[in-house]
Amino acid sequence: MLKSTIIIFAIFINLIIAQQNIIDDRYANRIPQQPPYFGVGYGMNLPNNNNNINNNNNNINMNNINNNNNNNNNMNNNNNKNNNNNKDGLVEEFGQCGGLDWEGPKTCQANLICLKRSKYYSQCVSAEAAAVATRPSPQVIPPGGKCHGGNIRGPFACAIGTACFIQTENVHGECKTHCPQGWFCAKQTLPEWSPCGGENYVGLTKCKEGLQCYAHSRWYHECRSECPEGWKC
Repeated sequence: MLKSTIIIFAIFINLIIAQQNIIDDRYANRIPQQPPYFGVGYGMNLPNNNNNINNNNNNINMNNINNNNNNNNNMNNNNNKNNNNNKDGLVEEFGQCGGLDWEGPKTCQANLICLKRSKYYSQCVSAEAAAVATRPSPQVIPPGGKCHGGNIRGPFACAIGTACFIQTENVHGECKTHCPQGWFCAKQTLPEWSPCGGENYVGLTKCKEGLQCYAHSRWYHECRSECPEGWKC
């Protein structure tokens, strides 16, 4: 009798345990699963959010640098256009006033002329400078060629190594290496400040009365009333 009671009690306990396991399994399926990165305490690895944050910060910094560089370039370009301009928007002397694709101001200040230097560049200069820049190149006359009198019209220049010596006053002159004996050039004199000699110099060498041809250097001599300080006289 006692043995039967023990067996029945054991069976009853096993049924209770089995029922509890079934209940635990049902409710376990309803509990949401923890994400794989829930916490270090579960032996899981945290996601590397710091790398993403750093990458985003780097992108923001690079964008800021690029924007700053672009702004600085624009400011520099504007400053370059305005450097040679006054408050009235007129271009000062030696400032750019034109050229291919030029978008800056094109009007020079008073008494200045916008001189075209090339297809790509025009510059504000004085009328005197513009006249010199646009002056035609002189015609080169060969040795022995006529350079004075008759129908000779400038500009002209004797070939290198020769000069225009006058044979007859206001009548005839030729490009020669020196003044021939008996020509009018032998009587001609040079005013003060005129070149009168030096190595490879070709031309008149006689200064006016009261002046003397002083050597400034090996290559240049000049008519002066006295030897200037520092000259090689």
